Amino acid sequence: MPQQTLHIHLVSDSTGETVQQVARACLAQFTDVKPVEHVWTLVRTKAHLEALFAGLERHPGILLMSIIDQDLRTTIESVCSTKGVPSVSVLDPVVNLLTTVLGQTITNLPGSQRRLDTAYFARMAAVDFAVSHDDGMNMGDLKKADMLIVGVSRTSKTPTSMYLAHRGYKAANYALVPQVPFPQHYLDGLNLFVVGLTNDPKRLSQIRRTRQAAMMDRTNDSYADIEKITEEVRNARRLFNNNGWPVIDVTRRSVEETAAGILQYYNNWCERQ
Repeated sequence: MPQQTLHIHLVSDSTGETVQQVARACLAQFTDVKPVEHVWTLVRTKAHLEALFAGLERHPGILLMSIIDQDLRTTIESVCSTKGVPSVSVLDPVVNLLTTVLGQTITNLPGSQRRLDTAYFARMAAVDFAVSHDDGMNMGDLKKADMLIVGVSRTSKTPTSMYLAHRGYKAANYALVPQVPFPQHYLDGLNLFVVGLTNDPKRLSQIRRTRQAAMMDRTNDSYADIEKITEEVRNARRLFNNNGWPVIDVTRRSVEETAAGILQYYNNWCERQ
């Protein structure tokens, strides 16, 4: 079946992250559709609306919006109806449910989820922590960490740590190196959650060869050698098992899925403390 091309206009009075995530989550269920995203952010004025409507003329399709101001929404819905462009406000079902359950009216503040509140600054601190504790740096400072991620090279430790940081978790990570023992003494006296990441040796070899080619590294022959990698993975699993750390195989997982698995283990660990 040939792919259908769908122009999708994502309209927000803030950063557009919410409506973009909703759209992508829904579109993932339609594998034969090729979406073309037109992202319209900070739509709050008449000039913004005129640019949006001109875009609809050029590329008709569908429109998803996350707009709080009722007048702006009414205008967008009216123009979409006139142009025959299907539109929907992605937040309405949840907002309406909360209004009914809580018996409160909404604040009508655009981008209110982006307020510089305590949670925001906690996330920024977590990002800073992940950067300064990447790849085994500052291991003597793990008492401030929520978790430590351990794995051989190219098991997505850094992007997973950064993703968790944006969720507000201070995640350090350590890359296991062949012939170099894990510095166990850094964990002495700490009640710290540690998780091990592993990967299929064949997949790891492919990833490492690609990285070597990109960096034009022709000197380290053992880095992508399948037998060496198999031994690395075996030793890593032995380390994880000896310490009783949970293990996640990232071979077929996205970073988001890996992070979700880590948080599941982490929450269970926290409940037992």
